[in-house]
Amino acid sequence: MGLAALIVFLCSLLLGILCLFVLGWSALGIYKTVRYGYKDLQPWAKLFGEFNDNLQGTLDTMEQRSRNIASIGLEMRENVDDIHDAMEELKHHPLLRVSQFVGKHRS
Repeated sequence: MGLAALIVFLCSLLLGILCLFVLGWSALGIYKTVRYGYKDLQPWAKLFGEFNDNLQGTLDTMEQRSRNIASIGLEMRENVDDIHDAMEELKHHPLLRVSQFVGKHRS
């Protein structure tokens, strides 16, 4: 009975050591996979960085153009408001009222 217990103990001990070895081997495989994945990612990261820089430059240009368009629109609105005010002043000018009165009562 003691020999069977010794064999079971040694087999379980050997199996535990084997499991640790397999665990270490798996961890090494995962490390290699991550390392190679990182190396493969580097050229793409550089490419995406350049793409991001180009996109940021394009966005800055578009933002500047939209600001210019907005400022031109505000200037146009101010001009239209000035024209509208001038038309209102002309509409209520006394000489125009007199000429309208004369035109109505001329005949």
